Amino acid sequence: MTRYHFNILDEGEKARIVRDKGVQVGQRPEVFHTVHLYQVDGFYVEVYHHNHFNVITRMQSFSNTDKLQPYLQQISLEGLV
Repeated sequence: MTRYHFNILDEGEKARIVRDKGVQVGQRPEVFHTVHLYQVDGFYVEVYHHNHFNVITRMQSFSNTDKLQPYLQQISLEGLV
């Protein structure tokens, strides 16, 4: 699956792809959401989960690694040295 093909899917299909093929690699809090980061094939998907209403409000895909910056503080380098 390419990012282009993912982006043209409807929301239900996107959710199925993330559930079946995605690997969660991080999460971060926002005011009303928890944003879960998944890697799917060669790109990333942020899934915005509304904390109070318990629903997914948005899914955003990207391949630019600059957008991983908010997640990097969660990664421990302790075992790598």
